[in-house]
Amino acid sequence: MFSSKIYVASAIVFILVGLNYHSRHHFMRNETSGRKLSNSDQQAQIMDNYNAFEKPKITEDDVIYDHVRNTAPIVNEEYKIIFFQVAKIASSEWTRFFIRLNKDPHWCSNKLLHDHKTNGLKYLTDFRKSDAEEMMTNAEWTKAIFVRHPKPRILSAFLDKAVERSHHFEETTCKAYSKKGGDLDDCLENHKEFSWFLKHITTTLPENVHWRSISSRIDEKWWPHINFVGNMDNMSDDAKLLLQSIHSNVSGKSAWDEIGTFGWSDNERKCENTVQSDGEFLAQRDVKHTTSARDKMLMYYTPYLEKFVELHYAEDLNSPYFQFDKIQLFEDGVGE
Repeated sequence: MFSSKIYVASAIVFILVGLNYHSRHHFMRNETSGRKLSNSDQQAQIMDNYNAFEKPKITEDDVIYDHVRNTAPIVNEEYKIIFFQVAKIASSEWTRFFIRLNKDPHWCSNKLLHDHKTNGLKYLTDFRKSDAEEMMTNAEWTKAIFVRHPKPRILSAFLDKAVERSHHFEETTCKAYSKKGGDLDDCLENHKEFSWFLKHITTTLPENVHWRSISSRIDEKWWPHINFVGNMDNMSDDAKLLLQSIHSNVSGKSAWDEIGTFGWSDNERKCENTVQSDGEFLAQRDVKHTTSARDKMLMYYTPYLEKFVELHYAEDLNSPYFQFDKIQLFEDGVGE
């Protein structure tokens, strides 16, 4: 695998693509010459790229400026970061992190951590369009997102929502499916089957945050302004790298030094263990969220379903911002 790298696209795009087995480095690469850029070169190139094209405008239709679809990112002004949560990529842990960064004493025990009205966090929609545009296009602000290969991510969403929380799925998702013209009884009977879930639910309800494509999570015009893309496969290392790079405009400390080095356990749901732990943030993943192992995928995928996901989530697999390592469960040409 390659070390975490930052690439220059139509605008500066930081893309973490993995870890070098022997060492790690984090740099921008001039795509013309391939040489490693000095810090002064990097800053100059950032400004050149940001000034090279017309800055986009925020509209009411923008995905990133929509609270109804739960797609507005978290904003922390003290650390100048805009963070785009993605379901099934430690979104609950990240939300708790930012609540704790706000010095909320109930950051762990808050049962409504995703409720924008009660969690105490600011979101992009809390700002005027002109201010939101400035933050999104200003290179001094970090705009971060973590991504995950669609094959394990969609399976994880299925197991969590359709299987483990079957009753809630029936009461909410199946009803939403029927309102879109789907057969309610068919959903109630078959939603625990992975094949049925993929063919019917992901196609009929493609904007559901738990299985929508990550590419559609952010409007196309804003992707060139995303300057930190971390990978689920390197979650703890990439998270540490991100949090070490953002600093408080009050104390000058990095977010990592502030709260990243202690008070985190391997089970986000047991606050009595978490708050007293000396563990680092995301150093250990909650076992309930670890569904990306190849053996687990082989229990549910068939050659046909693997091809289905490859086609249905092609925009993620082909995104120049993600650069996933290839996951191939079955040889091409193998039958269903």
